[in-house]
Amino acid sequence: MASRSPPPDVPRRSTSVRTRSGRFVSEASGTRVIACLIPEVNADRRDDPAPPPPAPPRYRGLGERFMSRSFGIGPGRRSDPAGVRGYPVDFSAKAEEPTPWEGFASHPGRWLWVALVQWALGAHERWLAGDGERWLAGAREAADLLVEHQANSGVHDGGWVQTAPYPHTFPLAPPWVSGMAQGEGASLLVRVHLETGDDRYAEAARRALRPLAVPSSEGGASASLEGGSLPEEYPTEPPSFVLNGAIFALWGLRDVGIALGDDDALARFRDGVDVLAENVHRWDTGVWSRYDLYPHPVVNVASTAYHALHVLQLEATNTLAPRPALSDAAARFAAYAESPVKRARAFTAKALFRMAVPRSRRMATLLPWARR
Repeated sequence: MASRSPPPDVPRRSTSVRTRSGRFVSEASGTRVIACLIPEVNADRRDDPAPPPPAPPRYRGLGERFMSRSFGIGPGRRSDPAGVRGYPVDFSAKAEEPTPWEGFASHPGRWLWVALVQWALGAHERWLAGDGERWLAGAREAADLLVEHQANSGVHDGGWVQTAPYPHTFPLAPPWVSGMAQGEGASLLVRVHLETGDDRYAEAARRALRPLAVPSSEGGASASLEGGSLPEEYPTEPPSFVLNGAIFALWGLRDVGIALGDDDALARFRDGVDVLAENVHRWDTGVWSRYDLYPHPVVNVASTAYHALHVLQLEATNTLAPRPALSDAAARFAAYAESPVKRARAFTAKALFRMAVPRSRRMATLLPWARR
């Protein structure tokens, strides 16, 4: 057998792999490098933790999420100004399947509770539209999850606690509760109670309003604004005052007050609408609406979709509790959207904001000015 020539010299290569404890670097000669990485083991954890659950299904593309440009929400077609039936905005586009995503049950609090609630409000809307009993069953399944996981004591009593940090825009470490989730959750529970007669849902709806009476600094989801208070979608310090989240939360107070005959909830709704009407000019830049009042490095104007949502919400709130300031603001915001120049300015402003305050944590680490 002919002898085989020795292999040519191969330069030494360095292969680096990042592990949980830092960077492991292996150098070896030859064409193959095999590294065996052994995770840290301690007395409390002998195996790798279970992988994180997959994220909830998305109905928006990457570009749409970057700019928050589209989420398919229109005015509620079955809303009752004198009672509680359909929701003032139509979330049915968010309910693509008649059962809630399993991750909400398997990892409670890991994902935003508001996503479950809005899905369920959309499912309820589909049931009202005549799409079948399976949609009401899905809404009830979501309501059961809310009842099961509602905090029963402590500073978050009545709340649905988020167990993960908010991933972008606002600095929020767990545990925290969202005023928007509390209000929308109450709205869902009231509707399921009315359709089923089950008093568990009514009691949970009343309890859901408790965090809206507690300052964010004390574990609740409200903040003072010019002598009054508004619910906080994100209980930040300083307050963020996200416009759409505050309005959704106020609707929860109204629904409990009307459907369950709760005079205190109804009074809190009216007081909140007064505060909103007296301060709605704060979200008006003169050419577009602001998403929030948080002191970001760049003003956070609303995306085109959220600007349209602001118009819908202000019009709906003015129908439920008429205030001239609300109807005037809705008309101004609608007029801004009719101007191509103002739409272009708003788009540019939103893009600049997202460069300064990215939605992506990875992007935030790459941009020095965006690191938090």
